[in-house]
Amino acid sequence: MPMSEKPRNSINFTTITILAILILLPVMWVVFLKKGRHYSQKLPILFERYADENGDTIYHTIDDFMFTNQMGKKVTLDSLNGKILLVNFFFAQCPTVCPEMNKNMQYIYREFLKDEDVVFLSHTVDPENDVPEALYEYSRRFGALAPKWHFLTGEKSWLYDMAEFSYRIPGSEDAQHAGFFHSQQIVLVDKERRVRGIFDGLKGMRKDGNPHIIDAVRALMYEYKNPQSISNH
Repeated sequence: MPMSEKPRNSINFTTITILAILILLPVMWVVFLKKGRHYSQKLPILFERYADENGDTIYHTIDDFMFTNQMGKKVTLDSLNGKILLVNFFFAQCPTVCPEMNKNMQYIYREFLKDEDVVFLSHTVDPENDVPEALYEYSRRFGALAPKWHFLTGEKSWLYDMAEFSYRIPGSEDAQHAGFFHSQQIVLVDKERRVRGIFDGLKGMRKDGNPHIIDAVRALMYEYKNPQSISNH
């Protein structure tokens, strides 16, 4: 065999190795994108309340409610048992922040459209104008379908109490006195009704390519499927 000729087995092995790398790299990249940066550790549980007699930490949880959605149907927290919730507050006549925030909610909504465990709740802060019929027309702008994405209305005091005392949205305590609440925050709630994140609804999805809310939801879903495989820190 001439010195310049490489063994056929060596050529085959090299070719197979290159092909394997070319095939696996896109797969690994997709897996990385899907899992996101939060998968290696557990999301924090916000708003510690107290330690019980056994020394276990008891966390703040969302209070039950009864609101009406865009279809005129009653929605309660009990009716959403076993669901991960993404929550925001808006009003239909808002010309600036709310449409942009709900476009971002729509982006997340489409991402989890087939995941039955994830539900979206958008509460109006202007219930006098945002009656179910108005919410229905507004929800159509975003392709929102109940029971996957509820646009909720009800007693103004109840809506504002939920923002301040349950979801703990920054700035909501001032709204009780000012009479009007306007926020771009999106709140992530787990299946045990605990707050697991409060995010800026105008950042981190479509503009800068960093889907941090989507990552957080995926991390929470992963936590329920693999409770022993992630760090608590």
